Amino acid sequence: ILTAVLAALAMVLILFVIPVPFVVSSPGPTINVLASNEQGVPVFTVEGTNPETGEPVQEDEPQSSPYEAPAKPGQGQLTVSESGTPDNRLNFAQLIAAYMDPHSEIVDYELKYPEGTTREQNNEAQLAMMRNSQTTSQVAALEYLGWDVPATVTIEGAVQGSNADGIVEQGDILRAITTPDGTRHDVTDASTPFSLMRTVPAGSQMTLTVERNGETRELSFDSVAASATESGSKLGIYLSVQPALPVTISFNLDGIGGPSAGMMFSLAIIDRMTPGDMTGNNAIAGTGTMSYDGQVGAIGGIQQKLWGAHRDGAQWFLAPSTNCSEVV
Repeated sequence: ILTAVLAALAMVLILFVIPVPFVVSSPGPTINVLASNEQGVPVFTVEGTNPETGEPVQEDEPQSSPYEAPAKPGQGQLTVSESGTPDNRLNFAQLIAAYMDPHSEIVDYELKYPEGTTREQNNEAQLAMMRNSQTTSQVAALEYLGWDVPATVTIEGAVQGSNADGIVEQGDILRAITTPDGTRHDVTDASTPFSLMRTVPAGSQMTLTVERNGETRELSFDSVAASATESGSKLGIYLSVQPALPVTISFNLDGIGGPSAGMMFSLAIIDRMTPGDMTGNNAIAGTGTMSYDGQVGAIGGIQQKLWGAHRDGAQWFLAPSTNCSEVV
């Protein structure tokens, strides 16, 4: 009897207590970005526009209340639920269940969370990416609609090993970029550094005009190769952007992180701020990152998001072209 009890306890430990080095991604909820959350609060609101036209109000006009567009069919942003995170490690029983579920994906823990990653670090990173996706989606949508969105672009440092390493400094304000043909491109908005570099081959000598401690400096170095899915090259620096938005767009989403909502946020803003229904009375789901210059980027977990869209009755799914092989 004692042996049987000990064996049972050992089995319980193996199945339900001892963590396994894997992470499981499975279909998460669909968020209708044109609707309201469970508390009745709109997923996003736009303030500072004329409710009739969607145009910014003039300074001498009374400020409008948040622009409430009429109810529209679902335009969904897909999410992925993840089990096996640093604060909720996966057990063997959950791993078996995931293995039996064709809609889930199992990956090695270290690929998702490098050694030493804490729950706080993971949550902070996810929320930072979500905040960035909200900013890029606003800038991209408003510029698409023809509005000027001035911005201050600041260098936060160089990518380790890039040609900018040791040349740029954190806090440098980027004022202009001069391409190898001698053309100076003033940086007065967020999209210019990104759209410009998509046209410049890797290894091109770039000259950055920066403001450092109140003084103007010229910094020159060669660009580096972009990823296999991107055109042009990269400066090899980290940038932060402070846009001066002509309207106030507020998002009301809790407990959701990551960068993959950018495209659907941009589309929702455009739909909200233009007459008519952009969905054509269809339930449209989608996912993808959004850059300041309006480019859609690849995301992870797209197969799980496709299953979530199918489960929730979406009629169409918008996917980044660089994810096409996984979509198929």
